Amino acid sequence: MGYYKAEMAQNTKTNNESNVKNHSLINMVSFLLISIGAFTFKDFNLFESASEPMRQLLGCPPPAYLISIALAVYCFSSAILTLTAMANDTQPTKKWNHLGYRSAFFVFYCFSGVIAVNFLPVLLVGLSLYGLDQCHIWVYNAKIDHEEKGLLGKS
Repeated sequence: MGYYKAEMAQNTKTNNESNVKNHSLINMVSFLLISIGAFTFKDFNLFESASEPMRQLLGCPPPAYLISIALAVYCFSSAILTLTAMANDTQPTKKWNHLGYRSAFFVFYCFSGVIAVNFLPVLLVGLSLYGLDQCHIWVYNAKIDHEEKGLLGKS
């Protein structure tokens, strides 16, 4: 009976690890698809396509340098949070909100009319942060596997 419980616990752990890994990869693929869409419409100015009453309601678009500052702040804060979670051996979790955050910068630059110039920085920041998330998953799983092998060797 004890063997069955241990096997069930191992299967549950393996399923959870693969679910988090697959979820992160699905987020990355979704971000790449959104990036392809943004690249397709890189010459589109969302602000100019709006009607005059809508433009008056929205006000003037933010300057590109302010959006770039927000992108840099987001990049560093997200990297620091991931690195802190890695240092504290925190288990990686499923997160959909970062897909929205990383993709929103395409909309902001499109609204300002400078998506063509700033496409590559948004893409590189998004991919590097997804790479860091994958690294966190890999390091955590390697540490857990190493600890389990160490415990099995002592028995």
